[in-house]
This record gives sequence, structure tokens and C-alpha cells, in this order.
Amino acid sequence: ANAIEAVEIMKNLLLILSVIVLSSDVFAQDQAVGPKTRKKFKIGFNLSPSVNFMQPNTDGVKLDAAKMKFGYGMMAEYAFTNNYAIGLGLEHTMGGAALDFSKADVRYIAKDDTSEFKLIGRTYRYDYVNLPITLKLMTNEIGYFTYFGQFGVDISVLASAKTKDERIMLLSSVSDSLGVVETFDVAKTGDFQGRYNQTMFMNVKLRIGAGFEWNFSGNTSMVVSVSYHNGFIDLMKDPKDKQVAE
Repeated sequence: ANAIEAVEIMKNLLLILSVIVLSSDVFAQDQAVGPKTRKKFKIGFNLSPSVNFMQPNTDGVKLDAAKMKFGYGMMAEYAFTNNYAIGLGLEHTMGGAALDFSKADVRYIAKDDTSEFKLIGRTYRYDYVNLPITLKLMTNEIGYFTYFGQFGVDISVLASAKTKDERIMLLSSVSDSLGVVETFDVAKTGDFQGRYNQTMFMNVKLRIGAGFEWNFSGNTSMVVSVSYHNGFIDLMKDPKDKQVAE
């Protein structure tokens, strides 16, 4: 049901963006902004490799490893002067990272086992339908290049959420005068499991970036930019229990 809802959301967003494209084309076709040749409306496709990391706020949990991810989609731009434009897009983006739970002493009983496990590490993998909304501040064209800064937000709807655990099984536990002595099995890594219901269905991120646009052939340009995205919403619904429950 979650996958079907995500597909429906993507269809609706595509329909909205298509209406914007058609409407803008009717009213602004072949019009230039300012003394040069900048069009009021532009549309294109984008590819976006990224480095993802998390900032855990649970005691004893820390970042273990950032992850290389990837995104793709379409983007549209409406320029209301020669130096300012509104940018919209529709993207499929991937996110996630690996967290170290070795000092958090998190225990759980797996669904397919009656044994107790201690969580050592967890790798998160997310897929989002992303709608970026940005304000673009541009220089005048210098040769064939236009330089810009970009500020805005990403509104991301969760399409899927999966995690993979590294854990050790509790073999025995004995209490003595010095406390509890526990014996564990060697660490083992499980498979990816769906955790959509334990993850926030939406995230809102601040987006700041800069780059350049190279007009290399008529109305065709290549845009290159680097941006930083900072999420405002805790990805786990319950930071104490459900984020680590099996």
C-alpha cells in the first residue's frame, strides 16, 4: 500500500508540473528576459550524485559511515528578471547512512527468533519523491557562462525505507556479586528489512547551492551546481524504541 501511495503521489506531482509547463509555454513562448537571450521558461533533466550522512540525537549512537547515493528527475525554471528565477523540480532521490549502536546497549527480540540480540550497527536506505522549490540569483551572461546561487527547500515524501542490522546474539546471562556477566555470539549481519511504518513519511530540508550554466548550443545549456541539504525532521518516529525495534 505504501508503494502504491508513493506512485500516486508521483503521478499527481508530474501532472501539476506538466500543467505549469504548458501554462508557462502558452504565455511566455519565445520571450526573452532582459537585453540578451535568457528565456522566461526553461525545462530539463538532472542527475545528482550525493554524499549522505545522519546526525543522531540518541545517547550512545553515532555516525558510522556516510553513504554515496544518487538521484534523478526533471527541473523547470521561470525567470521573472534577467537575474532572478524560481526553480521547481520533481525527483527520485535516495538517502541513508550507517549508524554505530555499540555503545547504546540496545536489545531486542527478532520476529523470526526467540533469542535476544544486541544491536551493534544499522545501515539505513531511503527512497524519496522529492519536490525542490528554490530561488535562483544569477549574474548576467559572461561569455557563454552564467553563474548563480540557489536557496530554497526540498519537500521529500518517503517512498520506501529499509535497514540492515549488524547484531550479536545473547547466549547466556549470569548474575554474581560483581554484577551481570553476559556471553554473546559473534557479530552477524542480517538482510535489508522494510521499516516504512517506523520512519517519518515526509522530510523538509534547507537547500543552499551555487553553480554555473553553460550555454553551448542555441537554446541548450548544461547546468552544474553543488548544494548542501539539511533536514529539519527526525526521521525516526520514536527515537527510543521503534527506531531500533525488530
